[in-house]
Amino acid sequence: MNDTFLKACRGEKTDYTPIWMMRQAGRFLPQYRKVSDKHGFLAMCRTPELAAEVTIQPVDVLGVDAAIFFSDILTTVVPMGMDLRYDEGKGPSFTNPIKSGADVDRLIVPDPEETLGFVYRAQKILARELAKKVPLIGFAGGPFTVAAYMIEGGGTHSFNKVKTFAFTQTEAFMTLMDKVSRLTASYLQMQAKAGSNALMIFDSFAGVLGPKDYLELNFPYVKRIIADIKKTGVPIIYFGLGQHGGHAAIGKCGADVIGVDYNVNLDAAITHLGANVSVQGNLEPYVLLQSREQIVTRAKDVLARARKARGHIFNLGHGVPLGTPVDNAKALVDAVHELSRK
Repeated sequence: MNDTFLKACRGEKTDYTPIWMMRQAGRFLPQYRKVSDKHGFLAMCRTPELAAEVTIQPVDVLGVDAAIFFSDILTTVVPMGMDLRYDEGKGPSFTNPIKSGADVDRLIVPDPEETLGFVYRAQKILARELAKKVPLIGFAGGPFTVAAYMIEGGGTHSFNKVKTFAFTQTEAFMTLMDKVSRLTASYLQMQAKAGSNALMIFDSFAGVLGPKDYLELNFPYVKRIIADIKKTGVPIIYFGLGQHGGHAAIGKCGADVIGVDYNVNLDAAITHLGANVSVQGNLEPYVLLQSREQIVTRAKDVLARARKARGHIFNLGHGVPLGTPVDNAKALVDAVHELSRK
C-alpha cells in the first residue's frame, strides 16, 4: 500500500506531499454520474457494493493518495429516529426536525453495527480492494454540524433555528450534542474496525459560531469524540470549516491532522495551530476551473506556505466544485506530486 498519506498524518518524512480532495468521489466524475443516474444517492450510500465502487473511482482516475469513503454525514441520525429524505436539487431534509426538549428525549443512541451495517460491509469491501493501493479514510459529521441539520430540518444559510435552540434551550441542546457525540464516536470506531486507515470529522458548520461560543457549545464534544476514537490507533483528522478564531485551541484537540479551509493562509494557520499537528489543505477549490498553468502556480503557493508544518497533506479548502474538468483535477494531483518531489 502507498502509505505516504499516513506518514504525513503522523508527521513522518515523506518522499513527496500526498494529496486527496474532499468530494473527490462526486458528480464531476462521469463514472460517478453513471452510477448515480442509475441508482440514486441514497441507494448508493446504503448499498455496500455501490458505495465501494464510487469510493475507488477517483483513486483509479485521478491517482490520489487516499480514498475517502463515499457516504453522507447524516447517515448516522436515521437510526436515532430521524426521518431523512433527499430531493433532487434540494439536498437532505428531515420531516421531523428537532424543535423541543421532548424531541431530543425521543432520540435513541443505537449500536451502529446493528443499524448501520451497510457502512461496515462497504468498508470491509474497500479494505480488501484498496489493500495494495491507498489508505481508506472513514468519516463522520461533526456534532454541531449534524445537530444543526437536525434542528434546521435541512440545509440553511441563516442558522436561525439552531442558534435560537442553542441559546434558549441550552440544556436540551447539550443533551442533543451528547447523544450525537456518543453515536459519532461508536460509528467511527466501527469504521476503524471495518478497515478504515484514518478517521475524519467533518465539522462543516463550525464557523457558524463565534470563537467563544464554539469553545463552549461545540469544542468539548469534538474533543470527547477524538479522545474516544484515539484507542483505534489510526490517525484522526478534524476539519472545522470557518472556525479560525479557535485555531489555537483546535491545535490541541487531540487530532493528528487539522484541516484548513480556503479562507485563511495556510502558513498563518500553521502558526496558530502549533507544531504538534499535521495540516491538510487548502487550495481554493474554484482554482480547478482555471487553466493548468494557474493551477500549478496556486499549488506552488500552497506547498510553499506548508513548509513549516509538521506534516502536510495537500487538499482543497473545501470540496471539488461541480463542473470541474476531470483533466484539471488530475493536473493538480500530478503537479503536487511533481513539485513536492523537487
